[in-house]
Amino acid sequence: MRPAQTRSEAGLTWARLDDGAVLVGEVDDLDLRPLGILLPLDENWPIRLAAADSIRRALIDRTADPPLSRQRRDRLKRALRCVDAIASGASYRDVATAFFGTRRLQAEPWKTSSIKAQVVRLTAYGRKMVGGGYRELLRGRSR
Repeated sequence: MRPAQTRSEAGLTWARLDDGAVLVGEVDDLDLRPLGILLPLDENWPIRLAAADSIRRALIDRTADPPLSRQRRDRLKRALRCVDAIASGASYRDVATAFFGTRRLQAEPWKTSSIKAQVVRLTAYGRKMVGGGYRELLRGRSR
């Protein structure tokens, strides 16, 4: 759905999106007219400012870095898969088998396995992310 637009006397167009965000500029023609972002001055100001700068770099400079490296994205995906599997009743061994295969698991005793430790760490990381730790990704501080 297209946001409702209001034109000010100064020639700026204000558009309020369904989620409450306000865009300032010419919404129809972003390449020809400047676009503004209004940010609330709250406790998340630094995060919002960094996100706005990322948007600017992506839209205008075309130099924005990906928010997460491929390695971090892959780790996050595996961690969330671990949480889903454990919540569905799978054991750590089941998860490890799905990730690494039966042959690799048989190479060392399960009780002291480095693979078991890795799955436990991934699950703990996934639980942290699900429990609100994903906000740390926005702050650029999550490992």
